[in-house]
Amino acid sequence: MLRPMVATTAVTAALILVAGCGGSDKKSDSGSGNGGQSTTSATPSTPTVPSFDPPKALTVAAAFPSADYQGRSSLDEAQMGIAGQVALIGGFAGLSGHDVANPNNQWMIPSKAADTTTVSGASKPMAAKIDGKDVAVVAYAETDKGNGTQKPKGLVVVQWIDVMSGKKIGEVSTPVSTVQGEGDGAVGSPSLMNTAYDPETGQVAVGVSAAGSVSVKSIEMTVFADPKTQKSTVVPGIIAAAVANGVVAGAKAASPGENSQDAMVLLVDGASGKVTKQIPAKEGVLKPVAGAAKHAYFYGSRYTNYGQGTTAEAIISVDLSTGAMVQTVPAVPFESDTTIACYADQATSVVCATTTISQGPQEIMGFDDATGKKVWGFTSKSGSRVVPTVTAAYHGVVYAKAEAQPVLLDAKSGQDLPSAAPSGGPSSSDTPSSGVTPSSGDSPSTGDTPSESDSPSDNGTPGNGDLGLTLYNGKQESPVAVSPFGGVYRQLPTGNDSSDLESVCIFVKATA
Repeated sequence: MLRPMVATTAVTAALILVAGCGGSDKKSDSGSGNGGQSTTSATPSTPTVPSFDPPKALTVAAAFPSADYQGRSSLDEAQMGIAGQVALIGGFAGLSGHDVANPNNQWMIPSKAADTTTVSGASKPMAAKIDGKDVAVVAYAETDKGNGTQKPKGLVVVQWIDVMSGKKIGEVSTPVSTVQGEGDGAVGSPSLMNTAYDPETGQVAVGVSAAGSVSVKSIEMTVFADPKTQKSTVVPGIIAAAVANGVVAGAKAASPGENSQDAMVLLVDGASGKVTKQIPAKEGVLKPVAGAAKHAYFYGSRYTNYGQGTTAEAIISVDLSTGAMVQTVPAVPFESDTTIACYADQATSVVCATTTISQGPQEIMGFDDATGKKVWGFTSKSGSRVVPTVTAAYHGVVYAKAEAQPVLLDAKSGQDLPSAAPSGGPSSSDTPSSGVTPSSGDSPSTGDTPSESDSPSDNGTPGNGDLGLTLYNGKQESPVAVSPFGGVYRQLPTGNDSSDLESVCIFVKATA
């Protein structure tokens, strides 16, 4: 049975590195008034780092620690992102930002405002442009235990944060269920299924499931949230794959039954929640795998010989304007331990790659988002090429890792791109100069850094970037998120000073 991996959107291989409509709206103030802690002014004057669109050579430039904390769930693994020149570290506790050119510019925005609220899920940090500003977008699944006579309820909370100032520009909290019972698994407790977003508008479509029980079926829905209107809409019965210009595309599950094949794709007007098109996919399983500007992408499968377990699979693309559907059959049949991950490059291409735990055949495919059709691909049986593990795609470049090192592919053709050979660690010329790297006297004083009561270290708030890279393990990895300034990836902590860390965010600076 396929276990899909859904990517929300996702340089070169050199070293371095974020129950109904209209839920309740919370227009937040900025700065510490909304629970965020920042060491920046409203309009910080900061140095810049080189910018390339897209980056085709990277070198390690900084490492930002992500602190562990008592009571952290094993599911709360730090998620890395980047918006403009600000590296992002997200988790259940909240989102932190670190300006890669100015270590004094750092901030942390908590995920919740009340002690009666429990966070059970956090999306990967996403990057968007709103009114010309680089903005981080993050979604949380939360359970409000209630206060006074209010019943406990499940919430989807979406935040938009100006990354240069570290201030929230918007927050929408949407009730999605009534929680019955205790604990994170109580009936009605929400969990995130998939998060799609529009990098041009900051609009978000969050697929969520409210937990059920033996007698109560779990409920699937999508929450659409818009930073301009600060409003949200709940669309029941679908899990989102894409959102673009206010249009949401989502998968509606097949009806109950051993051999049902009536799963379909719905196109929805996000603001009103009105279904505008229903596209039969004739599948038994339909899973969202990617969203791009023109098409939504799904993995579909169905039994063709039910008694013997024979299945047929396809990557399905659906035009967000017309509803036209294209099906692409993989060259390599999926095995029970096959996973698929797809990445939109925020330009014209989408790339999908499969992996198997048992080292079975693998495949990579590239799609033209203008048509939704496959334009290139190869498998591990091709003989001349290795199928890499894709980690990100950005503006025409696919970032991936092969057995030996990070690699780059052309997103339109699948051909290898030349890249600078990793040197094994940053050179002195790659390390920020004294004009960027603070001396002990330049580092924020205790008065500049959030105090223990304002921003406790045990909630995961990282400190300044370790520009000396003592936390860097010396082996560059492929970035999981990319901007014109570079990329970021997650590294497990190493060394004597790593016992209090959950992970390390490695920033790789763009050099070409």
